[in-house]
Amino acid sequence: MSDAATYWFSPAPSEVMSSRVSLDFDLRTADLYFRELVVPELGRIWFARQLSWPLAALALHEELATHGSNALKPTAICHGIEALACKLEYLVDPRDPSPRILGRRAFGRDAEREVWSSHRLRQATNYVRNTHRQAAARAIRVDGGLGFASGSRFDLLDLEPVGRALARAFLEQRVGQGGTSLRKWLLRWFDGDKEISGLPKTLLKALSPEHATDEERAQVRSRLLGTSTAACEKRQRLARAIGRAADIPDIESTVVARLRENGHREQADEVIAARAFGAVLDRARDALAPLTRAVESGRGGVKLAILANDGALKKAIKDLRAAAKKFLEKADAANVKETTSRTFANDVGATDDAEAIRLLVRRTDEILGLADGSVVRGPLFRVVGSTDEVSDLEDGAASIEPDRTGRTFRIANFHSLLRDVDQRGAR
Repeated sequence: MSDAATYWFSPAPSEVMSSRVSLDFDLRTADLYFRELVVPELGRIWFARQLSWPLAALALHEELATHGSNALKPTAICHGIEALACKLEYLVDPRDPSPRILGRRAFGRDAEREVWSSHRLRQATNYVRNTHRQAAARAIRVDGGLGFASGSRFDLLDLEPVGRALARAFLEQRVGQGGTSLRKWLLRWFDGDKEISGLPKTLLKALSPEHATDEERAQVRSRLLGTSTAACEKRQRLARAIGRAADIPDIESTVVARLRENGHREQADEVIAARAFGAVLDRARDALAPLTRAVESGRGGVKLAILANDGALKKAIKDLRAAAKKFLEKADAANVKETTSRTFANDVGATDDAEAIRLLVRRTDEILGLADGSVVRGPLFRVVGSTDEVSDLEDGAASIEPDRTGRTFRIANFHSLLRDVDQRGAR
């Protein structure tokens, strides 16, 4: 039996959808490098409550731990808080929910509105697997983040004074007619109180991703733009170039131009290099699209020689080479030495079409494989859309953040966060 036979059958659609497909072409390290280069220490944060929720979870864990050794871990507490916050916000208008919430599919399945206990609501089946906490994990840390907590793993983080202050601003809000603190209400909820019916609007606002308090916003703003570090100075310069208009300005013609006008040429060149790297990833995906379509229709695989003569694929590979060449030029101008991106760009530019196809296949081995000189279906094969056809693969944090495609290198997230923390009197 040939090797191709082992790749013949693809998983059933339900199996494919349950496994997240990676399309980073083994360039995740480079992708993270450029995101950090453009907007340092932000992680995937794009609104203030993404920071308040995990810090509140760490504070509540400390309190719960004093009552016994079987206290919920901070991760479980945080997932419960954000799941409840998102579900309450979702129910405000299920037909047009806030773009900041996760779990819409799970909440929509709960037609009778029965899932309200902290134990059930924080489960992935009733919320999501990729949570806001995961998006915030790096940004809250001292090492590589905004300095709210110290440590390496979320469940072992220790709150810094600034983190404790932000958690307090969130947890000491008053909810209900009796004016009890949100802290006390959540402690009862995690202790098993699941009565949610008839909840006052004060609880919705106290938890909501849309209604951070003025104090929370001030705390986040001070860490984002008010510290004396090189990373903060870089964010300050970028913030001035972005502005606070409702729509993010064009990055090349406006943001980069403003950086240069203000004397920050090196930073402007770094943004251009990152964008050029993003174009390489986009063109790689554009080449993968016709490649997967060709393999879908080829029973048992398609010979490399045939694929190398496919007109659409040849054009896509030509565009990829052009993007790779431009990236190397922009990286040189910005004095960027990141090796994995340079290696990929050099390899793409130095190969013929058949070898370029081999390179793409090797870097997407979940989707495609090589056997007997043919390209065959991989274990998680799916037809990949072009860059213009990108669709969400999973109901997770990455699917709804402004920088969903990753090609603004978190400038879009930064713009959203700046607008959120600069609001006044939003409650």
